[in-house]
Amino acid sequence: MLALKKLSLSYGKDKEILKDITLNVAEGECILFTGKSGSGKSSIINSINGLAFEYENALISGSIKAGGKEIGNMKLYEISLLISSVFQNPKTHFFNVDTTLELLFYLENIGLDREEMDNRMEDMLRVFPIEHLLGRNIFELSGGEKQILCVASCYISGCKAVVLDEPSSNLDEKYIGILSDMLKILKDKGITLILAEHRIYYLMDMVDRVFLVQRGRICGEFTGEEFMRLPDKQLTELGIRPVRKTKLEKIEKNSGKDLIVKKLSCSFGSKGMLNIENISFGLGNIYGIIGKNGCGKSTFLRAMTGLEKKGKSEILFNGAALSRRVRRKKSSLVMQDVNHQLFTDSVEEEMKLGAKGLRQERIEEVLSGLGLTKLRDRHPMSLSGGQKQRVAIASVLCRDSEFIFFDEPTSGMDYNNMLKISRLIKAMATGENIIFIVSHDTEFLNETADMVLNLEKFRKNSDMI
Repeated sequence: MLALKKLSLSYGKDKEILKDITLNVAEGECILFTGKSGSGKSSIINSINGLAFEYENALISGSIKAGGKEIGNMKLYEISLLISSVFQNPKTHFFNVDTTLELLFYLENIGLDREEMDNRMEDMLRVFPIEHLLGRNIFELSGGEKQILCVASCYISGCKAVVLDEPSSNLDEKYIGILSDMLKILKDKGITLILAEHRIYYLMDMVDRVFLVQRGRICGEFTGEEFMRLPDKQLTELGIRPVRKTKLEKIEKNSGKDLIVKKLSCSFGSKGMLNIENISFGLGNIYGIIGKNGCGKSTFLRAMTGLEKKGKSEILFNGAALSRRVRRKKSSLVMQDVNHQLFTDSVEEEMKLGAKGLRQERIEEVLSGLGLTKLRDRHPMSLSGGQKQRVAIASVLCRDSEFIFFDEPTSGMDYNNMLKISRLIKAMATGENIIFIVSHDTEFLNETADMVLNLEKFRKNSDMI
């Protein structure tokens, strides 16, 4: 089905990313690329689907063949007839506002007649019963629902191979389970699955082979069973997440008397509202904010930081009322999609942006702590997803805000970098600030948070699916 022979990829002479990648993938096989953030996993995926050289202007040598055809000699639309893609951020997948039109968009572009489109839609709904997602506004879907739509779009396309780049990174436990079930169905239908992933436990009962990627090379190949037998210590040393599901150990509690939320309410229209009353938080604590996709976690962060214009809030700090304007001044936020908050031409300049009186020693400390020293002069937008995430976190670590908010700070992050971020966040927790972390990353919350707050109990009249 797919053959890579001596594949190398670079962005200019001094930015070699992949080196001599050679492997064969059989039709219907499920393979997994894993390894540290920035090791080249996404570059392999983007070489296979053509984005690296057609969209990112990468220089490629060697051979990539799909179905016997040389990928490098094909146009992007020709590659898309053979290979579908699911991205880490499902927003990059969509071209329409209406979900039904999105599912049919690819079929219309390849010139299928109406009868064939109807047949494919009916077949897809038999395989994936997602009628509840049809005719919806994509912008009103939860992150999990968007990712389901992406996978369904790949199936309805008729492609015999699907590449997936960190598809679970922003999903809760429920939607990871749904994603896993959908991928098993695709595999049972003989569709080839090629994944780059850090969170791997949900794949272990379907993956055929696992490839360990380090510094742009394949440094190890295992069957799924062999990989499951690797000692936990060896996995940790390789920067690989657990191969088995981790349970949340932190207690569900909010405590303290410094920051008091007397009232915070945000409406989700016909889908209910977030209604929080009389909860409090203490200085020096790190709070994990948990709950299912769509329960209002990101809305909670926007409201607490003063960025949410809709809704009502009454929040006190040390006995004094905090207006939205004051909350914005006292807060720092790392967004879920960090591409929206990277503005400068280098990593170091990004850290200095908005940080008054920042000492060079602090810059060096944060760069070293997050493994960014060698990347200090790189343009942030040239980095991998995990590296961008670390840059955004670095910029917040260089400010002295009283309220610090992180929205999924370890999405797409390997185990070692997750631990680095955990250590730095714990080190920045003082008696003069409060840290909030929205996350589905159980290992990270167990390592970092003092306690957790589940927002599902504050979601009223919810029709979450």
